[in-house]
Amino acid sequence: MAVKIEAVDADKPGLPVIQRAAKLILSGEVVVCPTDTGYAFSANALDADAVAKVFALKGRAFANPIHVAVGSVDEAAKYAYINRAAAHLSRRFLPGALTLVLPRREVIPAVLVGGRETVGIRIPANKVMLNLADMAGLPLTATSANISGQPTPYDAEEVVEQLGQNIENIALVLDQGPLPAQGLSTIVDLTVSPPQLLRQGLIDWDEIKQVLQSV
Repeated sequence: MAVKIEAVDADKPGLPVIQRAAKLILSGEVVVCPTDTGYAFSANALDADAVAKVFALKGRAFANPIHVAVGSVDEAAKYAYINRAAAHLSRRFLPGALTLVLPRREVIPAVLVGGRETVGIRIPANKVMLNLADMAGLPLTATSANISGQPTPYDAEEVVEQLGQNIENIALVLDQGPLPAQGLSTIVDLTVSPPQLLRQGLIDWDEIKQVLQSV
């Protein structure tokens, strides 16, 4: 089965391929993109139909929220309310493997977040994803490009193998080559006091607590 795969350079992603991927996302399609924690399904997070495609590709329950990736804290502020704790953590750890759960703005569709009033925001340390988010001018879904319950893919071929015939529903795969299988992002809920660790990932909770104590 045919799948459109474009090689991208990790340090200098080519503008034409990023433009193509952004155009596809703006038209409601799903693209597979590298991040700092594996390959991800990237779609327009503000488009409820595109988000539904991502849920369908993963076989994921709609009650399980999908996080979004943006290119900067300024962009994040368009989609979530950035508090002092988020600003401090962003300066210390982002771009990086940290997901901040924050109060969402109304522009975020309910389907993305399982009807919650919060949204998980990421600024991945990956130039391909950051350039794509900037080019699209939108928040992108940033959920692992796997079938729910299956391993996170760190290679484009793994994505193709896991999806099987459903790979035909992917408009483009941006192939950065094998990624380091280093782990997931740490998820911190900043909508509660004190902030809570929801998932321990690459950034240690003790380091995060040290920054929060200074706020």
